[in-house]
This record gives sequence, structure tokens and C-alpha cells, in this order.
Amino acid sequence: MSSTIKDVAKHAGVSIKTVSRVLNGSPLVSEKTRKLVLDVINQLDFHPSAVARTMVSRKSRTVGLVIADVSNPFFPEVVRGAEDVANVHDYNVILCNTDEKPEKERAYIDLLREKQVDGIILVGSRIDADEVIALGRKGVRVVVVNRDIRDPRIGVIVVENEQKGYEAVCHLMRMGHRRIAYLSGPSLSSSNAERLKGYRRAFSENCIPLDESLIVEAEPTREGGFKGMSVLLTRSPRPTAVFAYDDLQAIGAIDAIRAKGLNVPADIAIIGFDDIQLAEFTVPPLTTFRMPKYEMGQKAMEMLLGMIDSKTVRENRVVVAPKMVIRDSCGYRSNPHAAVRRHRE
Repeated sequence: MSSTIKDVAKHAGVSIKTVSRVLNGSPLVSEKTRKLVLDVINQLDFHPSAVARTMVSRKSRTVGLVIADVSNPFFPEVVRGAEDVANVHDYNVILCNTDEKPEKERAYIDLLREKQVDGIILVGSRIDADEVIALGRKGVRVVVVNRDIRDPRIGVIVVENEQKGYEAVCHLMRMGHRRIAYLSGPSLSSSNAERLKGYRRAFSENCIPLDESLIVEAEPTREGGFKGMSVLLTRSPRPTAVFAYDDLQAIGAIDAIRAKGLNVPADIAIIGFDDIQLAEFTVPPLTTFRMPKYEMGQKAMEMLLGMIDSKTVRENRVVVAPKMVIRDSCGYRSNPHAAVRRHRE
């Protein structure tokens, strides 16, 4: 039969409250008493249950990490960064994959609340911002990654999505491109909406007409990029450059372009977003924006644990600025001084 906290207290000759304090690292226990209780715990092979710990400390030392798509190479690095910080602070992580489905995300949030986790990190969230804010109002500690939600109760790790979308298109315009397509991500994605806003702003500020038919929504996968690019290749005239929502889409777009016997970047230039490991090894290597994925996970978990300890958000908004990594797919390396595109189709 397993030992209980009462058994430990009895054998050590102390109160149950003192044993609880030792288990939770309370400074109110003398070193002599702490050593005595720990020795008895070892002798009795006592393992306090998670439920018992929660009842005593009012903390489960468990947090939820809800991500949009575990198969997307962007997310595992974020997860690893968050888990590494959690492990250092002796917290467990419950990982939930939503497959980009809002209803699945809501179900996981409900489940995590039932399990009384101490807080939740949402990465690539697809539910409405009002729903996230409502969680904060109910006392749920929430940190959102790659989404800007303006509420003092919600922690956010924000990416400069609009600015980088703008910079991507301006870079292609400096290369002489005018028919620049956007392979759009999911319509429910706030990061996609922000990148699309930057894409549009580049056309507006450079006084270049925008052809709305060059904006095509696609799944944020390699297959989605292939399908979306196949649609863009039917446009007349076809685009001479493409800015993709993420790298997987961009790589799928390259596949589709090559399948039609065309060349990247000679016929169509490509820029992606995220700088996943595969981006460097595509043919040609992909120009993209490097997201500090591991650090984003670290910052999110550090922010959440700070909220758990202090019950308030000390710094609830961290801005991350991805850096452009120029490789061969945009054509800059082969012709860095290009001012006018040879192919004005």
C-alpha cells in the first residue's frame, strides 16, 4: 500500500502542514526539519500526487501549450523553447495540436481548464480575439504567440508581420517586378491578415496597380503551395514574383513552377517566411524571413510563468522582428543591380 502524507508526518513527528511546506519549498521550514522530512519521504518511498500538490499549493505546476499544426516545421522549435524553460522551473507541459481548427482549439482550452493548469500558451491561435480576451477576464493566464491582442490581461509575443510583408514586396519591386502575387495563408490567421496588409501597402505607397487576382488563398503546407501556385500560373499575364505566407507554401510553389518547365528565379522569383531548416536546402535555396522560433517559445513561457507567480502581467507585449535572409530564389544574388525586369509579361 502506498504511503500518504499523513504517514510521512507521523514518522517524522511533524504536522501535515509542515510536510506540505517541505514539498513546496517553503522558506518557513528550518533546514534541520526539512532534512528530517525528506529522509522520511525517501524511506517511505512517498510520491505525492499531482492532485494533492494542487490542493496544497493551489498550483498544478502544469501549463497547456496549444499549437496550430504539429507537422509544420515552424512549431516544434517554438515548443522546444517553451518546454526548456518550463523544465528549468519544474513545470510540466501538456501539448495540444489543433490542426488549424478553431473548434478543436476551443475543446482543448476547455479540457486544460478542467485539468486546472496554471496557464495556457496559444501558438498560431485561430479562435476570435474576443474569446481570448474573455479567458483573461475569467482569470485564465494566457500568452499568445504571433498574434497581437491588445488587452492588459493577455500576454503576447508579437511578430512584425505587416512590416515584413511590406519589405518583402518592396524588395521584389526594387528587382523590377510589378506583377507580384501573394500566396495567402488561412483566412482566420491574424498573422496572414497582417502580412497581406503589408503586401497591399507596398503597392499603394509605390503607386503600382494591384491585381487582386494575384492573391490566392492556400493551405500553409507544401501541397497547399503547389495548388495555389498552379492557380497563379493560369493567370494572364502570369506573375513574375511570389511572396508566400510561409516557407512550406513557398517550397510547394517552387515545385509547381518547375513542374511547368519554368525556372526559379529566372521566370518567377519566390520569397517565403519563417526560415525553416528545409529553406536553406531547396533548389534554389529560399529567400525568406528568419523567425527566432526557439526564442519566441522561451519568451512566451517566461512571460506565462511570470504571470503565474505575480498574478499580473509585468511585461505583456514583446515584439519580435524577423530578419530577411537573401538566398537564390528571389534572383537578387544573380542580378543585385537589377532595376527593370527583363520579362514584362
